[in-house]
Amino acid sequence: MNKRIGILSIFLIFILGCSFLASPPPTASPVPPSQTPQSPTAIPPTSTIAPTQPASLGTIALDFVALLCDAKWMNGAQHLTACPTANADHSGGYAQSLDPASEDLPANAPTLLTIPAWSGGAALFLRYPPFTVHTADRFRATLRCQVNAPCDVEYALEYYDANGKYHSPFLSWTYQAGTSAINVDADLSGLAGQTVDFVLALRPNNDTPQQDYSLWIAPVIYHPNP
Repeated sequence: MNKRIGILSIFLIFILGCSFLASPPPTASPVPPSQTPQSPTAIPPTSTIAPTQPASLGTIALDFVALLCDAKWMNGAQHLTACPTANADHSGGYAQSLDPASEDLPANAPTLLTIPAWSGGAALFLRYPPFTVHTADRFRATLRCQVNAPCDVEYALEYYDANGKYHSPFLSWTYQAGTSAINVDADLSGLAGQTVDFVLALRPNNDTPQQDYSLWIAPVIYHPNP
């Protein structure tokens, strides 16, 4: 009798052991993220048309895109290397010319991308070589940010006079993401006869200057046709 009970016990242990081994391991329940990332909302371009090129209005006297690497680059705290290499530190402020096609602009609309400093001295100043202003000279550009850039900036045209005095403010325009592009055609005749160093200035109005991808489309000074 005891022998039968012993054999039956061994048999039951064997059956239970096989059932345990055949059971699948428990599946861990996923832990929900603390915050679900939201898909960015696409912001349509504020302008796809550059201003009429001065060639039809007059003669280009100063092309700010063509002379970018001849400018002195500064932010609010230090001088910067003009036209640095692509792998250089750009946190002090940065500028580069863009292919107009990348912004859905005509091929005859030279475009300048500028980003203010985000590691101190939050601004960017591009000081161009001396230029003598003639009667009726005008500054012309279209100002807006890149599509999807959450920017809030102040664009400005400022200058150093022949004595080295800096004139700011001179001309300025404020732009926020999602608003219409700013078409500028400003009279400079108040400076006629003076030799000045014009400055393209960009100042952030927000706490994320590293995202202020700001465009100067076809920025020039031109002599109008008679």
